[in-house]
Amino acid sequence: MQAEEPYSKVAVIVGVTGLIGSHLLECLLQENRYRKIVAIARSSAPDSVKKYIDSGQLIWQSFSEPMPDHVDHFFCALGTTQKVAGKAGLAAVDRDLVVETASAAIAKGASLCSIVSATGADASSIFFYNRIKGEMEAGLSELGARCVQFWQPSVLLGERSEERFAEKIAGCILRSPLPRNIQCRDGTAVASAIAVAAGQDLTGIHRFKVREIDMFNSGETL
Repeated sequence: MQAEEPYSKVAVIVGVTGLIGSHLLECLLQENRYRKIVAIARSSAPDSVKKYIDSGQLIWQSFSEPMPDHVDHFFCALGTTQKVAGKAGLAAVDRDLVVETASAAIAKGASLCSIVSATGADASSIFFYNRIKGEMEAGLSELGARCVQFWQPSVLLGERSEERFAEKIAGCILRSPLPRNIQCRDGTAVASAIAVAAGQDLTGIHRFKVREIDMFNSGETL
């Protein structure tokens, strides 16, 4: 595999203010891979990233602004809940907006689409959430990116902007010695694995579960 030139690529990340997205942005900003990172968000930039904006490494923009002229890697950690947005809102964010922004990035040259999905994603599932995630994966898989990485963690641990009581309870239950792929993991672990995998020259469509998240964080490669 040919070594990358440092600071040669442009990344776009959406869902940047959530549990995984905020940690992923931190990881990408520390990489020597990206000369520019464009964060697309509804909210304003937190003070913690202002220095990167001032230096020009980070561009913070809204969804109404156009995709950059060139994109190398597209990352998406968008997600809401049925409790917050209702069924229609969840479908609009977790399926439609993910596919829409990924499609725009691929049109601008993105060779990698790295998307946070969920364990159990299945377009034919009887469960609405899993079905929406499965439909998102199916739609994005048809867009023709050189590499698509779907991340399918189980329950996530970490501080969120909104309380998710059910996930807190599940997080207490889904620990060792249960089968690894249904064990909970911290959002930081998922974010760091996404950043590591982006540096590998993978092609095709991949679905990474907890086992692969642990593998990337331990320094192993596919």
